[in-house]
Amino acid sequence: MPTTPSDPTSRAFDALLRRGGALVAWSAALLLAASMAAAASNGDAAEPVEDPALAETIVVTAARAEQELGQVTSSVSVVTGDELRASAAVTLDDTLRRVPGFSLFRRNSSMVAHPTSQGVSLRGIGPSGVSRTLVLLDGLPLNDPFGGWIYWGRVGRESLDRIEVVRGGGSSLWGNSALGGVIHLVTSQPESGSSLRLSALAGDRGVVSGDGWFGQGFERASLTLSARSFEMDGYPVLRQDQRGPIDVDAFSEQTSVGGRLAFTPSDSVQIAIGGDNLSEDRGNGTPLTGNDTELTSFRLSADIVSGRGDTWTVRGFTHEQEFASRFSAQQVDRSSERPALDQWLVDSEAAGFGVQWEGEVGSGLWVAGAESRGVDGATNEDFFYTTQFNRRRMAGGDQAITGAYVQRRADFGDRLTLELGARIDRWDTDSGSRLETNKADGSIRRSDAFDDRSETAASPRIGFLYALDFGWSLRGSVYGAFRAPTVNELYRPFRVGNDITEANETLEPERLSGVEFGAVRYQGGSRLSLNAFINRVENPIANVTLAAIPSGRFFRPCGFVPGGGSCRQRLNLDRTRIQGLEAELRQRLGDVWRLDLSYLYSNAEVDGAADFPELEGRRLAQTPEQSASLGLEYSNPDVLQARLGVRFVGSQFEDDLNTRPLSSFAVVDLSAARALSGRWQVFAGLENLLDEEVQVGISGTGLVTVGAPRMVHLGVRHILSP
Repeated sequence: MPTTPSDPTSRAFDALLRRGGALVAWSAALLLAASMAAAASNGDAAEPVEDPALAETIVVTAARAEQELGQVTSSVSVVTGDELRASAAVTLDDTLRRVPGFSLFRRNSSMVAHPTSQGVSLRGIGPSGVSRTLVLLDGLPLNDPFGGWIYWGRVGRESLDRIEVVRGGGSSLWGNSALGGVIHLVTSQPESGSSLRLSALAGDRGVVSGDGWFGQGFERASLTLSARSFEMDGYPVLRQDQRGPIDVDAFSEQTSVGGRLAFTPSDSVQIAIGGDNLSEDRGNGTPLTGNDTELTSFRLSADIVSGRGDTWTVRGFTHEQEFASRFSAQQVDRSSERPALDQWLVDSEAAGFGVQWEGEVGSGLWVAGAESRGVDGATNEDFFYTTQFNRRRMAGGDQAITGAYVQRRADFGDRLTLELGARIDRWDTDSGSRLETNKADGSIRRSDAFDDRSETAASPRIGFLYALDFGWSLRGSVYGAFRAPTVNELYRPFRVGNDITEANETLEPERLSGVEFGAVRYQGGSRLSLNAFINRVENPIANVTLAAIPSGRFFRPCGFVPGGGSCRQRLNLDRTRIQGLEAELRQRLGDVWRLDLSYLYSNAEVDGAADFPELEGRRLAQTPEQSASLGLEYSNPDVLQARLGVRFVGSQFEDDLNTRPLSSFAVVDLSAARALSGRWQVFAGLENLLDEEVQVGISGTGLVTVGAPRMVHLGVRHILSP
C-alpha cells in the first residue's frame, strides 16, 4: 500500500524527526544552563586535550571560517596531503573511499567510470548519478555546473594540503548541492621561498602518470603552478565470461593544468587570481562508446581586513565546458553493436559571485554573506539510428540560484559551543526548450518551450558541542537542506547499454530534513568519533523504471527501446528515509604504527511513492547498507613508510525495483615508500591485491560490469621545501 503522511510509518518517522530535533535543541538548552550555572559558581572546567598527532590538520575551513577540528559541531574527517600521497590508489576518489559514508554513484573508479556516474554521495543519500554533496576547491564549487558530477582528474594530489569531509546537510551555509554535506579540497600555499613536489609513476594496464606542484613565496606575493597527466590503456569492464568480440579495454587520458597568483598590496588586503584547464578522453569498453571533455575555469578572490578586525571576502568564478558522449545498442551475445545516441556537443557556461563578512559581535563569531550562480547549458545530439542517424535533438535551458546566509557561533564557558545558522535561496529556471528534427529535410518532429519556474528554499541549522572530561565531547545538530535539479536532469537523456533514461523538465527541488547526535574523543594519539543520524528527503529525484522491454519496441517517453532494455525517467518520488550509524577511529600505536578504522551503517529506503507503490520499502539504488575500511600504517622515516588497507562494501541493488543485486566485496590495497638520499623518494602501490571481482552494474539481460582488477605501480617523488 502507498505510504502517505497519515500512515503509521510516516507518522512514526515524523515523530522521530521531531523528537530528535527536540532532543538536540533541549540538550543544547540544558547544557547552556548547566554551563552558565557552573560559570556562576566558579566551577573548574576541564581543559581541552591537545592531540599532537592531529596538529597538522587542526584547522578546517569547510564551515566558511577557520575552526579547530576539535571545536567543529559537525561530523568531520580530514585526509592530509601526506596521506593522499601515501595512498595505494592513483585517484582522489579511490583514496577518499576510506572516509565513512563516501561513495560515488557507482562502485567504479574515476579511472574508467563515465563522468556522469562520478557524483558523490555521503551516507547513501543519492539514488542517482548527480552529486548530493558540494565539492569545493579552495572555497569555490568543483561540481560540474551542467550535471553536478565531479571531474576528479582536475586536481593533482601533489597540489593538495588536505581534504575536509563534512557529513550532514550543509545548505545553511553553502546552499544548493550541499544536501548530504561538503567536501573541501584545500591546495597548498607557499609561505616563503620555493617549494616543489614532483612525482611520476608507471604500472600495468598501461598506467603512466605525472603530477607536479610548484610554489614560490615573495615578500608580498605568491605563485603556485600545478599540472597532472594520466594515461591508462585500461581493462575490459564486462565480466570475463560474458565478453564478446565488441568488448575492448576502457581507456582514459587526462591532462590538467592550473595556477594561482596572490599578492598583498597592503597589510589588510590580499587578492588572488587563478584558473585551471582539463582535457579528458575516455573509451567506455566498446569501439563505438566513449566520451571526452574540455573545460576551463577562472577564479578571483579578495580578502580585506577592516580596522576593527572584521574580514570581508569577495569571490567569483567562470566555467566553460564542452562535453561529448557516444552510446551504442549492443547485441546480447556481444557479437556486434551499432550507434544509438551521439551527444556530440553538451555545452555549458557558468558564472558565480559572492561576498562574505566575518567578525565578532558581542561574545559570538558571525558569518554572513550572499552569492549568486548562473548556468546556461544545452545538449546537441543525434539519435534514432537505422543505417545512419535520422534525427537531431537540441534541448537545454538556463538556471540561476541566488542565496543569502548568516551564522552565529558562540562559546559559553569552557565547555559549550552553539551554532545557529540559516540560509534562504531562490532557484529560477527559464528558457527551457526541446527541439527534435529530421536530419534529412530539417522538418520538425517536436518543438517544446517549457514554462519558466521559480522556487524558494530555506535551510536552517542548529548545532552544539559540549566538552566532557577525559577528551570526550558531545555534539548534535538539526538541519534542513535542499538541491535543485541540474540542467542535465531537466533536459538531457542518456543510456547505459540498452537501458534508456529520459530527462524530465518538470522536476522539483529535493528538500532534506535531518538530525544527528554523537560523541568525539581526542586523547593523546587517538581520535574516536561516533555518530547517529536520521535524514528524510522530500521530492527525491530517482531514475524510475517505467517498463522492462523484452523485445525492441517504442515506449513513451524513451522512444525506441532495444530488446532486453528498459525505459526509465528521472522523477520525483514522495520521500526517502536514510538513517544509520557511523564510526571512525584513528589510533596511534607507539611511535611508528597507526590504526585507522571506519564503519557506516545506512538504511536508505523509499518511504513514500504514491505513483509507484511498488517502490515503497525498496532500498535506494546503488546504496549499500554497510561499508567499512581498515588501515594499518607503519611510518619510520629512516626505514620505510607502508600502509595496508582493507575496504568492504556490502551488497546493493543496481535498480530502483531491487531486482538486480550487486554482491558485496572486500578489496585489499598495499602501498610502500622509502626515502632516498637528498629529497628523493621511491614508492609503490598495489591495488586490489587479491584480484577481487567488484560488481559495478548489471543490465536487464544479466550483463555484469566490473571494477578494476589487481593493479600495481611504481614511482618516484622529489620534494623541495624552503
